[in-house]
Amino acid sequence: MDFSSTTELLMGLFNRIPGFIQNTAYAKYIEYWPIFLIGFVIALLLTPILGYIALKFNITYVPKKGRGDREFDNPLKALHEGITPSLGGLAITLPAFIAILVFFKIDSFTLPILVSLFILIVGATLDDIFNLPAKVQLLYQILAAGIIAFSILNITSIPFFNLDLSAITYNFSIFGIEQSLALPGDIFLFFWILVCINAVKWTAGSPGIIEANSFVIFSLIFVIAMRDMSVFSSTISILIAGGLLAFLIFAFPPQKIMTGSAGKSVYGFLICILAIVADAKISTTVMLLMLPLIDFIYVIIKRLLVYKPKSLGDLMKLSGPDHLHHQLMNLNLSRAQLVLIEMSATLLLGSFAILTTGAIRYFTLVISLALGIAFIVYINIRASKKKKEQEKKESPESRYSY
Repeated sequence: MDFSSTTELLMGLFNRIPGFIQNTAYAKYIEYWPIFLIGFVIALLLTPILGYIALKFNITYVPKKGRGDREFDNPLKALHEGITPSLGGLAITLPAFIAILVFFKIDSFTLPILVSLFILIVGATLDDIFNLPAKVQLLYQILAAGIIAFSILNITSIPFFNLDLSAITYNFSIFGIEQSLALPGDIFLFFWILVCINAVKWTAGSPGIIEANSFVIFSLIFVIAMRDMSVFSSTISILIAGGLLAFLIFAFPPQKIMTGSAGKSVYGFLICILAIVADAKISTTVMLLMLPLIDFIYVIIKRLLVYKPKSLGDLMKLSGPDHLHHQLMNLNLSRAQLVLIEMSATLLLGSFAILTTGAIRYFTLVISLALGIAFIVYINIRASKKKKEQEKKESPESRYSY
């Protein structure tokens, strides 16, 4: 990959920083401040425009179905209030797409990412407009993940398993673009991308959570990418972090605009790809996405045990107030408190990805997994007890008790 043009641009901007800052240990991070600022300003200007367009064309999220409205959310799981414009995620994902085109050479590495990103952005935007069925949403996710799996982007290891992930390798090219199928690694990569997309997507049930969590994660990816000297991941992650910080101004409760599928179906994909490019270790992505991943797995297991769906299609149709943010709401926490609690937990668990390297990383991964599982289970137990206590107080018999 030829990143010389991007490096020259950053160094030119870096030379404008005062000398006493350039000589600090954090100089290499500070030189990316213009990229962060670009992402911030673009999102700050673009978000109100997207909100206006969404309201004008009725591309909105409605907690409860009313006359003339389309029901975008399950009323039981929707935690936003009132009719809220969608499409906000485009203020983050479109600049990221354009940045790859502008800053980097289009080659066998960047082209599959661009094509997959384009498919997700278009498919997710159509979902915001037409409320696509779950099967159609999964279809464009599969297509995007499949393109990456056949690209030259590969994973090097799976936590706790000493396996040769490229035991069977088939290299070929399509129209001069190199492709690489490495088995069993690419099979795992394919499903890993799908899990990351949906684990992050499911955190978007309450205003501000997905934006705050994603801001923390992309910021951590930037630090990791700088440590591993990945110009691609550094540039795109800090651009997105800047955009998300600006978007939080509009998304923090009380919410003025929602990120919508145009954002929530893409953030997880970008997190997965940028984290892998940064250091090519799945363990990094696991620690960064610890909280949404555990919540994702917990909800899937719960729905399998409770509803016993007969097929994947039946499982995909299930929805309800099962997620961590719903349980936190049952503890009578405000929406703003939800954002701060989940953001803090994501920062705590995700920081392990930065602080640990080598063999100690796997030990830390086990510790962070245990902490994450304990947190999710504890909140669910507390919420369940709270709900039962409230139901008991509100029962008809309680009105006549002495």
